[in-house]
Amino acid sequence: MNPLSLATTYIETFFFRADNGQPEPRSYATGFFVRGPDHLFLVTNWHVFSGLDPANPSTASKPPPNYAKLSLRSKDGWIVELTVPLYDEQMQPLWKEHDQRFAVDVVVYPLPPSLAQHFQMVDIRTAAHDKDIAEAVAKDVFVLGYPFSREEMKSSFGDDAPFYLPVWKRGTIASEPRVRLGKKVILIDALSRPGMSGAPVLISEERGVIRLDGANADVWPRLEQGTLSALDAISHLDTTGMSGGMEKRFRLLGVYSGVIGNTRLEQVALGKCWHADVLHELTKSHQPGAMPFHAPLPNAFYSRFLSDLGTGRLTRKDAQGQTTEVVPFR
Repeated sequence: MNPLSLATTYIETFFFRADNGQPEPRSYATGFFVRGPDHLFLVTNWHVFSGLDPANPSTASKPPPNYAKLSLRSKDGWIVELTVPLYDEQMQPLWKEHDQRFAVDVVVYPLPPSLAQHFQMVDIRTAAHDKDIAEAVAKDVFVLGYPFSREEMKSSFGDDAPFYLPVWKRGTIASEPRVRLGKKVILIDALSRPGMSGAPVLISEERGVIRLDGANADVWPRLEQGTLSALDAISHLDTTGMSGGMEKRFRLLGVYSGVIGNTRLEQVALGKCWHADVLHELTKSHQPGAMPFHAPLPNAFYSRFLSDLGTGRLTRKDAQGQTTEVVPFR
């Protein structure tokens, strides 16, 4: 499986009904992971967690979401739902946003770094690491996201449909990358659906490669380790075990937010990509999340939810419901 697929996660958001406190589905979207020595961030769009349109945040057709569920792949092969609250006890947002607030439709949600010991949460920057790929108009890109909900996937392809794996949607860079819109956005020529919001956009390029097979398998590792000189390596190569080919390389271009706030983009099948520089700024310096409008008020339903959810640990259970391990989050 491509490691880049394991860098993404399917997100569902929910809100509590004001009359009876029952959870109602709000939306589905895409997120991906950025890891560092001492941090683990979930990346998605501001509009996914706030439930508001950044271009018109004072208007809301539904209540804002209260919590989100992430579909994660455990390292022992299970698909697990991780529930994350979007607000603390004082109803302050738990996500972090850009210094320019909702003018930048990208947020990060801090997760306990210890989760990466138990789930396949691949760092997008490590998996898409080819720094030599130049940004140029008309170049290929891939948007890795979830254009179908879990229910749509299962109704179309059966109960075992892999809703937890992203669809690789192909497109091209449609605006000059050196002249970013608002100094932050590149346009992508690709049809998409709302579930792609928050997806990583990867710029792609094919490169010629030489594959070493058979007796050559240990030559390159020895060369890298310094136990074999370049001249000795040539003499050790078995040309019958060499083959050429093409291989796709990737680099993170940015974060997709679709056509939110601009219906004309939809008319011409263009989407917004917040450049990776924005994400770099956000991970280095960010502000506490804020709700400019329609902020949820403290209520007993949400307080009970936080109490039931618990904090600071992950409890793993077997098929009989018996606790097998309790993992501290921090």
